[in-house]
This record gives sequence, C-alpha cells and structure tokens, in this order.
Amino acid sequence: MNYETYFKRHLAFIEKELRTLLFDYQTRPLSIHKAMQYAAFTGGKRFRPVLALAACESCGGKPEDAILAALAIELIHTYSLVHDDLPALDNDDMRRGKPTCHKKFGEANAILAGDGLLNLAFETISRIRPAERVVRILCEISTASGAHGMIGGQVADLEAPARKKTLAQHDFISRYKTGALIRVSAVAGAVAAGATPGKIKAMIRYGECLGLAFQVVDDILDKDGYCKVMSVKAATEKAVKLINQAKEAVRMFGRKAQDLVFLTDFLKARIP
Repeated sequence: MNYETYFKRHLAFIEKELRTLLFDYQTRPLSIHKAMQYAAFTGGKRFRPVLALAACESCGGKPEDAILAALAIELIHTYSLVHDDLPALDNDDMRRGKPTCHKKFGEANAILAGDGLLNLAFETISRIRPAERVVRILCEISTASGAHGMIGGQVADLEAPARKKTLAQHDFISRYKTGALIRVSAVAGAVAAGATPGKIKAMIRYGECLGLAFQVVDDILDKDGYCKVMSVKAATEKAVKLINQAKEAVRMFGRKAQDLVFLTDFLKARIP
C-alpha cells in the first residue's frame, strides 16, 4: 500500500482544514492571500502534518486534537520553502513542476507571503486547547523553526564550504535545517494528545532519527549532500540504521505505533 492510500483519511482532513484556513482570508490586499494560497497548494506529501496526526493517535489522542499544530507546522514548512527559493538563497525558478512563488508573484510579494504564512502559523497555534498545551507546543515549534532549529541549520548550510563540508557539518545542518521540523511534528502530536513525559521522550527520539534519515534519503536520491562525503552504500547504511532506531524508539506503543512504523517503512522504500 502506498503513502497516499494508507494516509488517505489524514491527508483529506489536512487538506480540508488547510483550505478552510487559507481561503477564509479573502480581504484586501488580495495579492498577498493569493501568493500564500499558491505557495501552500503546489503539491507535496504533507509529511509533517501527517506525522503530527499519527503521533497524536499513537499517544491515544484523536486527529482533531493535533490538527491545529499540524497545520501550523505545514505553514512554517511552506514559508521556509518560499524563502529558500529566493535569489538570495537557493535561487530556484521551479518547485514541484510549477514556478516558485517569487517567479509567480515577484520577490517582494514572495517575501511577504512567507512572512504571512509564518505569522498565520502562530495565530493557528494560539487556538489550541486546553491552554496549557498551547505553551508547550508554542515553545517546541518556535524553537524548532528558529535560530536554534531550522533557520540555524539554513545559516550553517550557507556558511559551510559548498564542496568541502565534513560529515559532522552535514549531520549538524541536516538535524536542524530538515530534521527539526520533522522532530517537532512528532513531539507536537504527542503533546496535543496529552501524552506522558515517557511517551513524549520516545517521540523526541523517533523524530530525531526520522528527521535525519529523511535528509540522508533525499541526498541519496539527489546524489548530493551526504553522497559527497561518503559512498552511496555508506549513506544507505546510515539511513537504514536511523530508520531502525526510529522504529525501536516507538516499540513501547505496540500496535498503536503502526502509522509511525509505516512512515519509517515508506522512507526506507524510497531508497534506490
């Protein structure tokens, strides 16, 4: 069974709620809302929000408990892609077969659309209930997306020599630039379910391993990143080891971890 079929229920729920959230904004100036909507619906597997809902259910919660956190993380991920595509960073003209946001709407509107998505993410987090969970989720997501997380990883990537990154540098960049939002997706889902400290700790470990494995697999597919400092065989072994560690981290959940295990198997199946 493929990813879209397995997570059909979660994907339909995420898409419906994301459309409601973004298309409710039809006020002037319409241009900024159109740019935000365009960026959010250019395709993609919604891996992070799916992970948040799966983590929530594994901890005994319902998808409705984690949907606002899941949407917020997807909005942050989308804003990061919009800014990452800008000429000052990766300077990409296409994403998922479509013109990037700055090519479609201009650089100024793309910058502001990213800003709008980020602020909408935190507005969405503020609606989470009960209130005590808002504080923990807000802290986790803001840290994961900021200078101690995704942005820090982006800066480290910019500062490291393009052709001479060490394995340690690749690990640092990957854990923060890519891994931080994946890790926090698992953690936010658990917190939204009211999970115990022990279960949250297991989700932290699961998310850390899955997040790093995600980037290693991407690099294997692109023949980039890790494949510049190790052989494809060694990179594959690294990815498989991390995937197995992620599975082991959620063994304590038993059958309730089946969605989380499926995500690790999905990632492993992407390896050529």
